[in-house]
Amino acid sequence: MIRKITRILISAALLSAVPLTQAQEADFPQGPVRIIVPYGAGGSADILARAVSDRLTQLWGQTVIVENKPGGIGTIGIMSVVKSKADGYTLVSVPVSDLAVNPHLYKKRPFDVLRDLDPVSQVGSVPNVLIVNPALGVKTTADLLALAKKSEQTLTYGSPGVGSQAHLAAEVFARKHDLTLTHIPYNSVSAAITDVAGGHVDLMFAQLPSALGFIQGKTVSLLGIAAQQRSPLLPEVPTLTESTGQDYGDFISWSGFMAPASTPIAIREKIARDIRHVMDTTDLKQVLASSGTLGIGSTPQELATTIRNDYEHYGRIIADLNLVLD
Repeated sequence: MIRKITRILISAALLSAVPLTQAQEADFPQGPVRIIVPYGAGGSADILARAVSDRLTQLWGQTVIVENKPGGIGTIGIMSVVKSKADGYTLVSVPVSDLAVNPHLYKKRPFDVLRDLDPVSQVGSVPNVLIVNPALGVKTTADLLALAKKSEQTLTYGSPGVGSQAHLAAEVFARKHDLTLTHIPYNSVSAAITDVAGGHVDLMFAQLPSALGFIQGKTVSLLGIAAQQRSPLLPEVPTLTESTGQDYGDFISWSGFMAPASTPIAIREKIARDIRHVMDTTDLKQVLASSGTLGIGSTPQELATTIRNDYEHYGRIIADLNLVLD
């Protein structure tokens, strides 16, 4: 009898959960939604969050607010989301580095992104590009390599932080060519690029959308694309592999929306469908493409697969580089 009652209670609970989940999905959102960017302005996670938030605000009739909370290599912003209520009203826009790179580098962070956050949607992806200060007088990657090997002073490179994808790309590049480069980490992509343009740093790898204005303004020089394929936006610019004959792999920066762990799957799927809807029915994809960004709008399940694949990919790179940061 006890077992029978238990089965009945479990069945009733499961049945009652269905309309509740459906109601949650149908009603969402009923108020403002926050998207936390755990880095400063100007990075791909920030650019994508702001582009999507504008369209979701129009679709939902509710304000979608983007907040930058930089610090601690993403820790401050991510922790604020981890501690938030798991109801879909607080999301975090994070780059691939936080989801697939940093877990290999930082073992003492106060959270585990794969445990404490749930996937919502991969929003978009961009290639990293190699840029230099024009005063270096180099026009090609081969020119840069020649300068780096004969220069009396060690060349410097910027990045948005230790362990960032830009940092890894520069280290792979340097080791492929037996170069010694000095790393200058910053708190944001825009700050690092500004210092490359100002001549305070010699070079860096940066996401194309973040660097595009500087490239077009000719305050930095673009040498190559750090991916296997050229950018449709700049088809005349060769990949690094084309320029040097070395295989660097892909350094594609993508950003995804994540929610606090235990956020109902119905809510996450609703947000993902709406992101895909605005990608397909508004000018969003075209706007993103004009900056060198591929708009995606994946399902939570597809994002989970992407995270797993890149987690393994960057784990191998970090092991090869023997990078340990804590």
